[in-house]
Amino acid sequence: SKMAALLLLYSAAPLLVQSQPGEYACVPGGGHDNYPFCNVSLPVDDRVRDLLSRIPDILKPSLLTARANEGLAFLGVPSYYWGSNCIHSSMFDRCTDDGHCSTSFPSGPSWAATFDRDLMRKMATIIGQETRAGFNLKTWLDNGSEGAGLECWGPVINMNRDPRWGRNGEGGAEDPYLMGQLALAWTLGLQKGDGLDERYIQVIATLKHFDANSLEDSDGFTRHNVNVNLTNYLLQDYYWPAFRAAIRDGGAKGVMCSYNAINGIPTCLDPLMLSARNAWNFSGYVTSDSDAVGDAYDQHHYTASAAEASCKAIVDGGCDIDSGNTYKDNLLIGVKQNICTMDDVDKAMFNTMRVRFELGLFDPVDTQPYTKLGAKDIGTANATAINADAAASSLVLVTNPHNILPMQTGKKIAIIGPHGNATYALIQVDTGIICPNKDMSCVKTPLEAISELNVNGQTIFVPGSGLDTNITGAGGIVDAVSAAKEADYVILAIGISECGSWGKISGIPSEIERCATGQKPYFE
Repeated sequence: SKMAALLLLYSAAPLLVQSQPGEYACVPGGGHDNYPFCNVSLPVDDRVRDLLSRIPDILKPSLLTARANEGLAFLGVPSYYWGSNCIHSSMFDRCTDDGHCSTSFPSGPSWAATFDRDLMRKMATIIGQETRAGFNLKTWLDNGSEGAGLECWGPVINMNRDPRWGRNGEGGAEDPYLMGQLALAWTLGLQKGDGLDERYIQVIATLKHFDANSLEDSDGFTRHNVNVNLTNYLLQDYYWPAFRAAIRDGGAKGVMCSYNAINGIPTCLDPLMLSARNAWNFSGYVTSDSDAVGDAYDQHHYTASAAEASCKAIVDGGCDIDSGNTYKDNLLIGVKQNICTMDDVDKAMFNTMRVRFELGLFDPVDTQPYTKLGAKDIGTANATAINADAAASSLVLVTNPHNILPMQTGKKIAIIGPHGNATYALIQVDTGIICPNKDMSCVKTPLEAISELNVNGQTIFVPGSGLDTNITGAGGIVDAVSAAKEADYVILAIGISECGSWGKISGIPSEIERCATGQKPYFE
């Protein structure tokens, strides 16, 4: 067959190369810079089509697979890593030689609580700049040490509709308009930055998770198999506004479809979700959440096979990238079974390659200001100042009875609650290395910070309980009540954390068990 012949033809040469950040196609002197797709005078769409015409069909499913780390050596096209998370920071695995780490901004709800569009955009701009800078350094990888790309998988703009949802810390707010403005600011900051080069996208905003993704594990359902029943009114009025604002008004170039189904159809296979994006003039790429296409078959049982799920995702849902192995293992089987065609596959290829061109990855490096970003642009004094401003701006004073605030120094202060002496637990999940020693030594605990400010006073800490467990002995609730009675001021330090916050159906969550055994302790 033609496919078998292609396999034989190209098996003699190393086609697929391992991913390395900071590499570009069409580099002069390598014998691969004279293709039409390298000609910057041609329209981008024409260049993309020329590139696609040179790629054997057998290789395309791998190129549509996130984190597959594969490239096209025979065309001089380096590998590209799809899947760098940017939830509230660039998620890198190292810091600069002089001790500057990528900036860890406040979590999503704190962004929303600033009610400040300009500040949100400034934070997103810095995340975009630091993502580009780390990419350019070539040896910097995401915190999973798998690779680094220029399409941020973030922001999370799902609605924080229930405080019991363990992933509220990734999102933002419960108001659709506010979330739309947050999503818009994120998009403009990531993609346009501070206007360094209007020809290219700084990094791509990949809005997630589209849509109605706000359940982890509850009542026998997980995010992988839950079907969310929604009216069209709820979609239009509540769930879609954040995505609509970012795409229609901000030109967001990426969307991640979610694990769940809506009204019986897995979102990655849903023609309604595709129609909505088209109505908002979406012109980017779509990726699945981690193997959400596979979930359509083996969790939702929506299709009869993984091949059918792959084809329906490509055609009906407009899902271009599969974050898993479902496309890689099954897409060409679907083509062979006439469930979809190679033309359908090429549409997905076109969408994914076009955004890589729009990032400048096929253009001369020396003419692009974004390629000059590097170590000097990571963890700058300006980023630190904006981070401090964001943290302060996110604080909300609900009431101040008896003018308790501002607090006086030289008093006895009792800090009560499991977060009172925490570091790691206070930092939003999906964070890269933020301290040069790859620990939390650069993060002050509330106890440390308040003790420094309480000059000539006494500051004590009593946890009272764990986040998910009781403390029956020293430091438990009895000691907490006693400390509160004796103190001039009591500060409660309570909330959720990565440890156990995502929830499980029954038994002890592994996250809690891990934290309780000290691998990621509550109090660091």
